[in-house]
Amino acid sequence: MRPLRFLAAAAVLPAALLGAAGCTGSGDRPAAAPSTAPAPDAGESPTPTLAGPAEAAALAALPDGPATGTAVLAYSGVGEVREPFTGECSHAGDTTRIEGSADTARITLDVAPDGARLALDDLGLSATSELSTGRYEVSGGHLSLAAQLTSDGQSAGSVTLELDCGD
Repeated sequence: MRPLRFLAAAAVLPAALLGAAGCTGSGDRPAAAPSTAPAPDAGESPTPTLAGPAEAAALAALPDGPATGTAVLAYSGVGEVREPFTGECSHAGDTTRIEGSADTARITLDVAPDGARLALDDLGLSATSELSTGRYEVSGGHLSLAAQLTSDGQSAGSVTLELDCGD
């Protein structure tokens, strides 16, 4: 699949990732008609478990310094970015930050005990998603991460990072 150029999806992605504008808690809106959305596949959790303290502890072992590798971000119904990644790994308190770029996409991943968040900014489009639990493996300076991107408790896609941090 070719890298996604987000210009064509600029109007679609915010709605797909962030939900329809104006949605509020169930007590704030009238009763809805029965859902016609397909049921989740057997074995697929309708509400992904979000990353937390265990994932933050795993990434705390990464060294500070330059980051290089590959980033794959796939957004459900929108497309995919699959590009070499260059950036920086750093720590502030109990938060690990990986920040850099993959082609024209600017990517920032923050992993802390209260959760993991990925921000994407590409050609004027900005989107932020939370990450689910998944694979957060650190060996020396190498990170192998694979997790679902979530928004409003629903899967919005996936992220895979294979990065080397430090000198």
